[in-house]
Amino acid sequence: MSASKLLLSGTGLLRIHRAVTLLPLVLSAKPFPPISVRFRRLCSSVAIDSVALDGSELSQPTSILLHPWPEWVTFVDRLKTQGYLTESPIKEEGTDGKVGTGHLIYRELNLIKDPCLSFARDRYDLFKSLSSNDIQAVVEVGCPNILRKVVNSAKRLRTHLQLDEGDVCSSCNLRDSCDRAYVVPKDSESPRTVDVMRLLMFYAVDPLVTSGNQMSPRRERAEVCARKLISKLVELSESTPTPAPLKQTMKAPSVEKKAILDNNVSTNAEMKRGDWMCPNCNFLNFKRNTRCLKCRGDRPENFANEIKEGDWICSKCNFLNFSRNRRCLECSADGPTRPGDNVEMKKGDWNCPDCKFMNFASNKKCKSCRKPRPERQLNPGEWECPSCDFLNFNRNAVCKKCNSERPRQKQTEYEDRLWRRPY
Repeated sequence: MSASKLLLSGTGLLRIHRAVTLLPLVLSAKPFPPISVRFRRLCSSVAIDSVALDGSELSQPTSILLHPWPEWVTFVDRLKTQGYLTESPIKEEGTDGKVGTGHLIYRELNLIKDPCLSFARDRYDLFKSLSSNDIQAVVEVGCPNILRKVVNSAKRLRTHLQLDEGDVCSSCNLRDSCDRAYVVPKDSESPRTVDVMRLLMFYAVDPLVTSGNQMSPRRERAEVCARKLISKLVELSESTPTPAPLKQTMKAPSVEKKAILDNNVSTNAEMKRGDWMCPNCNFLNFKRNTRCLKCRGDRPENFANEIKEGDWICSKCNFLNFSRNRRCLECSADGPTRPGDNVEMKKGDWNCPDCKFMNFASNKKCKSCRKPRPERQLNPGEWECPSCDFLNFNRNAVCKKCNSERPRQKQTEYEDRLWRRPY
């Protein structure tokens, strides 16, 4: 019985104590004191200690906020460390807790293009250390856009990897808008690090990547390999650059050596197409010379054998023409007929009626004689864009190249007399 009374009295004392402690808070005009900072610091330190066991988990939210690819964030920060970026990619957090405008450098092409290309040109020696399989996975799905330098870099890499250009272009979604689709580069330069960097850069700032939209399986595989290449570039950027090869300096020949060169033409002299060496005096003659200018000897008969395949000599003026010339550039005589004249033309390509030169669809004037292009013979429903002169199909409501609206059809003479439904 005494224990129960003691319990009841204890609860009453607690109630009285609560009422007394709450009374000053209600009567006081001062605001409530802030929550203890010490408690918050203790909680945050515990969280940091638990996350610090894995350093990747600590930087993962910041990397995802800046860009979906953490490898790209690391690469851009490495460019800043090496002096390619003058501005800080990450600014201090403001009072509202949001990241400043420095995160735009990871997504804006205009801010990151020059530093990336400068790094790739300086580290030309890194191309041989990159994985060929990863590069192939990136370029075999097509080009990220139809910019001239991007397309040229992709074609240069595909030629290096011996990929069929027709197979790649046939599966590319941009083939209808690309002027260089299915075009195989001739005498292509050797690939460089800047070619790979240009493709990786455009993949990283692609809106499909930054927005996190769903992509096709082939595109996802290309992005995985692109991220591997970026990680490899970050790893290789710490290595010592290979010194550039020394360029040979040209020295002025002495008086005695110059006299020897005047009498006997050096065999290392640069010869242009069609030039020939006189067999009698070893004098270098231009291609237009039918006789040697030094000894007046006749041009050798086997001169035609030195011409490359497709070139032809005019039968009237004996002028050497390139294979692309339909008429002689000297006397405008018609060239010989060849079986290769029936070249497969793409949609929109046209032959000049004056010089018979085949031009691409994008050419408004002939590349050979500069004559304007004749009017196109369009199929029913097809239309030309008035802005970019692109040939569109009937189903296209806007231009596939510049997104301009389709022009209204001109009213015919008898259109007002056509019968139409009354409803």
